[in-house]
Amino acid sequence: MIRMTCLSCGKKLHAKDELAGRAAKCPGCGQPIQIPAEVAPPSGNIPLDDAEPGEHVIPASEEHIATPRVIERLNRESHYLICNKTQLMATWANNGAGWMIRVGAGFLPAKRNREKLPDQGNFQLTELKFALTPEGKRLSGITSFQLVSRYALTVLDQGDDNIVEKITGPGCLNRDQKNAVRQALKEQFMRPVWQDAAAVLDYLASADYHSPGVE
Repeated sequence: MIRMTCLSCGKKLHAKDELAGRAAKCPGCGQPIQIPAEVAPPSGNIPLDDAEPGEHVIPASEEHIATPRVIERLNRESHYLICNKTQLMATWANNGAGWMIRVGAGFLPAKRNREKLPDQGNFQLTELKFALTPEGKRLSGITSFQLVSRYALTVLDQGDDNIVEKITGPGCLNRDQKNAVRQALKEQFMRPVWQDAAAVLDYLASADYHSPGVE
């Protein structure tokens, strides 16, 4: 059994030896963690989470797994989504409208609805990447970033790029978040834009809740 400590919240964790070197999520704070390749001394640990062992393992197609990079500003060719634990909370596209936030059943400009911005929560910033092809704009990848749990979304009314200062590291989408992203794709883009992005669609339909995305 591999013993470790979450660097974000300090919880003592353990994982099975066959998961050495894999990515996972801390059951205490939800932050991504890396399971060490070497076994550390035991010290009153708790299970990594209640999932089956296979759900802690990144899929075999690791050559497609996205490696989150440190970003200084939003990519103007990409679209961005922010989810809380269960639903889509905000969207951004390079169209001059700035961030749009969920207000009831619709979305309104963040810069005119500051009082609606939540000041805490478990938020994932997801980048939808696109490539220009002879057939037009096509979905080519997806990458998620973990945001700080307090005051992350309160900067959405201050400018397009302020949100990148709230990134703490690579993110990971749970089942509800993946469903929200998939629904956003269907609602915001015509089918030819995303229908051939097999790696992205497979990722959104999979039970891989630990890797940050695919390209």
